Formats: sequence, C-alpha cells, structure tokens
Amino acid sequence: MRIEYVEGDLIASGESLLAHGCNARGAFGSGFAGALRSRMPAAYDAYMDAHASGRLDLGSIVWARQGGTIVANCITQPTYGRTGTHLDYGALRACMKSLNAAARDGIPGVGLPAGRPRVAMPTIGADRGGGDWVRIAAIIEDEITDALPVVYYLRTSGFRPPQDTFPGF
Repeated sequence: MRIEYVEGDLIASGESLLAHGCNARGAFGSGFAGALRSRMPAAYDAYMDAHASGRLDLGSIVWARQGGTIVANCITQPTYGRTGTHLDYGALRACMKSLNAAARDGIPGVGLPAGRPRVAMPTIGADRGGGDWVRIAAIIEDEITDALPVVYYLRTSGFRPPQDTFPGF
C-alpha cells in the first residue's frame, strides 16, 4: 500500500501502532530509539529484556505496550553507528511482513486487536541505519498491504517526502 507521509512528532501523534528499527546488539540510545526510550520507557524495557535473554534476532519484532500505544521494536540492523550502512534489507522486509500480519490479525498476548488500519513509523532504517529511502519505501509498500503505512518525519531532519506525494513541496 502507498505510504502516507506526515510531518510531525510520531511519539506524540497518538498513533496506536508504532514501529521503528533497532539493532541486534543491545544499544537503544540514539536516533529515534533514544527519543522513544525517554518518552515510552516500556519499549526500551522490552528491548533490553529481549537482549538479556538473547532474543534480538534480525527480522524479529520485540513488542511493547505503553498506555494505549503498541510499539514494535523491529530488529533491522546487525550493527549500529553514525556512519555507514547498518540496515539489513532482508530483516526490514521480514519485519514489515510481520507488522502487516499483526495489523491484520492482531497479537493477543500484546493486546493488539485485529484490523489495525494504520502502521506508523519514522523513516525506518534511513537515518542511523544508513539505508536508501527509495529501496526502504519500496519494501514498506510491498509488504504492508492490509493497513496504511504512515511515515512521520521532522522537517529539521532534512528528509523530504517524494515530490509526487506532496507536489510543490
């Protein structure tokens, strides 16, 4: 399904299903994860519990609930850093498939009901992950077919949505 782009703060958006990319090494302190850690600590706690028990497998999702929001910590990077490419495109695809199934079918143990109409995320894998947004967006649109993928961005990040999405942007 075609991505809807929204300029704004994803964490404060009120979206009920939020996804973001994480590394498989137990670091959750910068980029979007760093902001999420301080504002939705349940996402950090679930990630660290998974790290402590050796469950940060590429392509998997560590689920958390913070109030009325379900957070999908998508394990999309084998490594992390401020330079280079850390995103694993196969892991991203696996996570997007799982997100699509979760939005469609729900996840009883997490409290996610079936039929979620939206899956919201930042520009997953394109900032600290170092991935190519054109390729990332194609994967998102290919795999999330039963819900609307919504990508939030901040103008200050330098990200610009595709011109055909916002003519004259």
